[in-house]
Order: sequence, then C-alpha cells, then structure tokens
Amino acid sequence: MPSQKNILLLYAEAACHTGTVELHVNSFKQYSRYNIVKLDSHVAGQMDLDVTLFDAIVFHYSIVISLPQYVNDSLAGKISAFNGPKILFIQDEFRWVNRTMKAAEELGISVVFTVVNKDVIRKIYNSKYFDNVRFEQTLTGFIPENLLEHKVPDYNNRTIDIGYRARKLPGWCGSFAIQKWQIGAKVLADARKHDLRCDIAMSEASRIYGDSWIQFMCSCRATLGTESGASFVDFTGLVHQEIDQYEAANPDASFEEVRDRFLEGRDGEIVIHVISPRIFEAAALRVLMVLYPGTYSGVLKPGRHYVELLPDHSNMDEVVAILRDPEEAGAIIQRAYDEVACSSEWTHESFIGHFDCVAGQEFKKYAYTGQNRQVIETVNQHIKQLEKSVLPSAEHARKLAALESVGAKGAKKLRLRMWLANWLNRSRNLAGNLIDRFLPSFLSRPILRFSHSAAHRIKPIIKKVLLKY
Repeated sequence: MPSQKNILLLYAEAACHTGTVELHVNSFKQYSRYNIVKLDSHVAGQMDLDVTLFDAIVFHYSIVISLPQYVNDSLAGKISAFNGPKILFIQDEFRWVNRTMKAAEELGISVVFTVVNKDVIRKIYNSKYFDNVRFEQTLTGFIPENLLEHKVPDYNNRTIDIGYRARKLPGWCGSFAIQKWQIGAKVLADARKHDLRCDIAMSEASRIYGDSWIQFMCSCRATLGTESGASFVDFTGLVHQEIDQYEAANPDASFEEVRDRFLEGRDGEIVIHVISPRIFEAAALRVLMVLYPGTYSGVLKPGRHYVELLPDHSNMDEVVAILRDPEEAGAIIQRAYDEVACSSEWTHESFIGHFDCVAGQEFKKYAYTGQNRQVIETVNQHIKQLEKSVLPSAEHARKLAALESVGAKGAKKLRLRMWLANWLNRSRNLAGNLIDRFLPSFLSRPILRFSHSAAHRIKPIIKKVLLKY
C-alpha cells in the first residue's frame, strides 16, 4: 500500500481564467504534503473513474456540488459510496442553500471549509445533517506570492489617482453587496470636485484579467474596496431565479425596486462579510487602499493598512488629502505591504498547512472508526479497500499518473472552449458600449434592452454548447 495518502481534487477548469481561482487550485499540488490529483469535475464524470485509488476526495469551490453539470449522477454515485473523508470548499454560500445541503448529505460530506462568519454558519447550514459535519473557516483568497517581488512604479510616477473595477451584482445579493459598485459611482462623482484622475468602471465589458489587470493596478496610486459578501440568503433558489428574470426584462430597475418586490423583507437578516482577494493584490502591489468600514476578516486595521472612506463620503476631503500626500500615503502602503502582504499568516502555503492538518485528523478518524461517520461500510466497499491495500505501490502510482494525464487533456480542451465563450461575451459587451456611446439614446436604449434580454436567453445555450454546462 502506498505510504503517502492520495487525495482527489475535483475542480472546474472553466473557472481558472480568474487568477485567484487558479492560484487556489494549484496551491494544493504546490504545498500539500499529500499526493494531490487534480481532475476537472466534468472530465471526471465522463471517465471510468476508480475512486478507491484515493484516500480522500476534495470538492473545490469552483464547482457547484448540487448541479449535475459539475457532479453528474455517475460521479455522485461513486463518491457517495466512497469510504473516506469528503471535504467541501464553498463560496457564494448565500445561493441555492437548500439544494446545497441536500447534495452535501447525499454525497456524505464530512468537512466544510466555509468563508462565512462564524456567527452565521449554522443559520445557513441549518439542517440536522450538519450537526455532525466539521466546519473550518477559511478566506476567499490569499497572498499572491508571485506579486511580492513585482517591480512597481514609484507612487509619484503612477498615472491614475484612483483605479477600480466592479460589476453591478444582481438584486438577490442584497443591499450589502451593492456597495461594491456604489463606491465606484460615488467616487466618480467626487472626482470631479477634487480634480482626481480616475479610471473607474462598473460594466462587464470593462473587466480586466491576467497580466493586464496587474499592469492596471500598478498604474494606480489608490484603489477602492468594500468587504465581499451578501445580506440576503436565498434558501430555495426561487428568489434568485425570479430576480434574474425580472432584471433581464427590466435592466433599468433600481435595487430598491427589486428589493421591495422580491426580497420578502429579509434583506439584512443574515449578513455575510469577508475580505476580498483584491485586498491582498493591492497590498502586494503597493497600492493605497481606500475602503468602506468593515472587519475584513480581522486582517486589516483602518488608518494603519488602509484609508477609511465613510459610506456617505462625508470625509472625502480627508481621503483626498492623504492621497495627495506621498509621505503619509506611502507610510500606509508600506505597513500594508509589510504586515499584510508579507505576513506568513495569509499565504497559500499557510492555507494548505491548515488543510493538511484537518485532512490528517480526518484520516486518523476514519482509520480509528473503520467506517464513514454517516454511512456504515458495506461489504462491497470492504472488499475494494482490501484490494487497494495489496495493490503494488508502483502500479498504484502508474494508475494515478495515467488518470491525471487524461484529466489534463480534457482540461486543455475546456480552456479553449472557455476562451471562446469569454471572447464572445467581451465582443457583445464592446458592441453594447459602442452603441451606447455613439447612438442617440432614443435608438440605443431599445437596442441595448433587446440585447440584454437576448443575451440572458443565449448565455445558457453557449454554456451548454461550449462548456457542456
């Protein structure tokens, strides 16, 4: 039997075009003391996958365990029968809560790495099954170590005073989440009064990825930010669906209109508020952070690591004064770099150390009890485990290597399809921006309204054709 534990990491290759997702996925192989085998969940579902080759199964947050396009019936059946630790990483925990809980129970999830605040975990995961599930808190992202030594321009040589990108989130995220784009809109209005050079945009077409995003950040003296999260939890998923349909048909509807119509008076009952990975990027690239008040998962201190901007922007004069004082701004930037970006506490390596510790404890638990915490081991599983125990280590390693090779080929095809899907989406957004800019409003508004409605219907088709989702 192999001396090293083998862990299957199921993830979504299509999500890895976002840098923070790719770093998070790759950190398992880079830092774990265990042998990690990465497989795109869609590819895994099409394979004759022998899960008994593994000692544990991990679901990355890039997949949605309750959707068959990520975990099909064949894969779900194998995982349900698997006798070993099953660990779930999850984000956007305010969506599809009931079906997520049901899927977790059917799969036999034993550990959940959650990003939500400790005081609301069981308000969200409120079914009896989770009485026996272990919860571990984690962050949505960590220090991008590759940026720590990145050469950045001097503060005075940066061409943009404030740079920011966000997108208007759907109404089902609640009033807390709309701060992400409201801060940008308000600072744009403030910029005219203070003669600030800003590059702030909230449209989908304006989003920047990869190296272009890093270059953009390096050209900014300051960036904006709020806590990530939501203030409405959609347990049934019906509110989510209704709001998406309504906003597609009424793209100019205000959040207040959507809230009063659909959020059932529950906006603010449960508030999820956590630090965003962009905070770590800004700290690493020595960009001054101008943020709304928040706890930021205990990582940041106002006045020490960032400049606090009040939600009503009543202290904008003080914020601008710091922005225009290279010495004071520089001191805040340096503290954020030294105490946050360079801290060993928020690295991917530290994160995986936490994961390895939890996995090790779970391995001992399963070895001690000899059975799954939820499902008594069947005779058939007993036989499979016995077969696995006598499998020669060289043969075992060969099978794992072959499995990962097949998975990598499937992931490569998915990356190409994802690139094409993103290109189509960016082209549509660019066309919309041109129409909005150059056509009179009496012509552009009906065209854009039709385009928005059509895109809402076409996107699922593109996903099904290109991404098989």
